[in-house]
Amino acid sequence: MLLSRIVLLGAAATLVALGAGCRGTTSPVPPVHLNWNMDFQQRYEMQEKNPFFADGRAMRQPVEGTVAREAVLQGDDPWLAADDHLYRGRGPDGRLVDALPKQIPLTPALLERGQARYTIYCAPCHSPAGTGDGVIAGRGLKVQPPSYLSANLRAMPLGYFFDVISHGVRTMQPYGSQVPVEDRWAIAAWVRTLQVSGNVPRSEVPADVLQKNAGGTK
Repeated sequence: MLLSRIVLLGAAATLVALGAGCRGTTSPVPPVHLNWNMDFQQRYEMQEKNPFFADGRAMRQPVEGTVAREAVLQGDDPWLAADDHLYRGRGPDGRLVDALPKQIPLTPALLERGQARYTIYCAPCHSPAGTGDGVIAGRGLKVQPPSYLSANLRAMPLGYFFDVISHGVRTMQPYGSQVPVEDRWAIAAWVRTLQVSGNVPRSEVPADVLQKNAGGTK
């Protein structure tokens, strides 16, 4: 009985020693390849030379007419993705534009659509008036949403708001995959409307509007 215990203790000690000795070491035995076609593909690594091409590079330039992957992921029409103004809010110089795309005219219907989409996606954090104190913002967000009525955001071009909706900013997540291109521009137009209406001097507000607000109706 005592001998059996000694043997078991010796075996356990041996296993512990072997386990400790294997830590941080490499094995000279080749790994087992269950699928040779996956482990040993006929392909080139990045920056690797390829004698097949005249310039010797394995990494090739995109074929002319290649569609931007970003546009496809956002659900936009890939064949129109070359329109930087419409799909990225930028002009030929790469700078953010301050106008709606020619395909999206400014109409009452566009503003109504923008208000509706803004109410769904933006108002919970930014508030219906765009002042940054929405319902969710009042529940302890680490980063307080900005007010669209602030001087720095009023100075931003229209394309800035389209870009933020598409890609997000700071703790705000992107909505490019959820909100179609046209609706993003509609929301941007509505944000501009909030900025204009929120900074109108009281003396320029029609009397009937003041009367409604005084009565608690907005």
